Amino acid sequence: MKRVLFAASALLLAARIGPAAGNDLSVSPGGHNFVYRGKTVMLVGDSGTQCVMQNLNIDYRRWVADCAARGMTAVHIWSFVAPRQRQDGSIIEKRYGYVYPGATPWKRRTSGPKAVDQLSCWDLTQFDEGDDPAKNYWPRLRDLAACAREKGMALGITVFFGWPKHAERNQNDWAFHPFHVANGGHLADNNAVQILDSPDREILGEPWSDQWPRAKKTQWIWERFADKMIRDLHSFGNVFYVFMDEHSYSEGNCGDHFLEFFKKRGALYVDWSRRRVAVDAVYVETTTATDRNAAAVRGFKAEPARPLLLLEGPPYTPGDPGVRHSMWTFAAGGGHFILHDDQNMDPTITGIMAYDPKIPNTQRSLETYDWLGNLSRFFNEKVHDLDALAPHNELVSGDSAGYCLANPGAEYTVYLKQGGTLRLDLTAQKGRLFEVEWYDPRSGKSRPAAAVNGGQLVSLNPPEPAKEDWVVHLCDQSKKAKGAAK
Repeated sequence: MKRVLFAASALLLAARIGPAAGNDLSVSPGGHNFVYRGKTVMLVGDSGTQCVMQNLNIDYRRWVADCAARGMTAVHIWSFVAPRQRQDGSIIEKRYGYVYPGATPWKRRTSGPKAVDQLSCWDLTQFDEGDDPAKNYWPRLRDLAACAREKGMALGITVFFGWPKHAERNQNDWAFHPFHVANGGHLADNNAVQILDSPDREILGEPWSDQWPRAKKTQWIWERFADKMIRDLHSFGNVFYVFMDEHSYSEGNCGDHFLEFFKKRGALYVDWSRRRVAVDAVYVETTTATDRNAAAVRGFKAEPARPLLLLEGPPYTPGDPGVRHSMWTFAAGGGHFILHDDQNMDPTITGIMAYDPKIPNTQRSLETYDWLGNLSRFFNEKVHDLDALAPHNELVSGDSAGYCLANPGAEYTVYLKQGGTLRLDLTAQKGRLFEVEWYDPRSGKSRPAAAVNGGQLVSLNPPEPAKEDWVVHLCDQSKKAKGAAK
């Protein structure tokens, strides 16, 4: 009965929100931000990584609601990773601690040999369609897009490659991959998952043949998967697609082929900076740096202009100021920040997996979500003209690191990692009066301060606790008044 109600509610949600009016998500005129439903936005959000589409017990609706309640503008997932477990419990994923119900894009066969996970092998020519988001992959994916759209959020999807990266004895993710020969697939080598037969042309319209070479089978399966995803989600208008959100293993000969494949179908496509000219947006490479401002500024200044996303990399641990510093230093360089909500996210229950109610003693801290919400609300609600802002660190000096994103003469935002006196160069703005407001990135509360005159080097001191990180926002009074009049 529960699953029947779940499926029915999914259909009602899709009917209530209706189809999107074209593609509601696009790149802003300035080239560095996004536009969603006519509003320029910075994408700030959380990534459910592979777990949301892997584990059917993950309550993705509550996850989306928690993110939306804090003002985030995006959620992100990996398209799939097959469960890495055996049904008898002899192998389980430590982060879940039990054998959970899994999902992948393809159907299981009804007879024949068993896969490594002790379930029936996959049939990679058939999709796991069904009609129940609590049971089947494709209605679950559509319902996730609908939930995000209802909350006014974008949905990012890293499409490839189902994580075949590890084939070592102590970490053999590849053994559970649907393409593996032991699971009904056609490949024995994990490095072949990214190899296409004809990267210069599409083949998804050809009828399947068991006599094809392995690379042609790989290409046909991936093309049909990508095409179905684009077709199924297009009407929601809030989806963007990512080609490998980290390049920590080879892309084979897939990269240029699928760039053309997605762009031909009108999808908003994200890839690394080597394809900057052709893609809609780019992402930075995975690093462990806490201070990400330099990477963001380099990406912002590169040409042609493209939105810059961060989708990977620690720190993750709740309560660690480094998590907050990471998101704010990147955003203060003009970047879009999506937290990689992975297994080091929580000390007791790891990351997004806390949305699985079957895991005992779940104690999820939402402090990091609050920090993400504070970041999103600052740039998406308090900033007056987001698309006009650009990095201007040359305008700031002082006794701690300060990062400036500004439209000189009109609006300034400065992030101070460790408080301290800030000196902001307004010498070129003689005759202008600027309103000043301090913003607490920990609580999301604002504290107005005395206005300052342009035409000078201004010294500003944050409120208490003065040695914590703070954001200061300056806006030209005359421009603010004109904006309000409009």
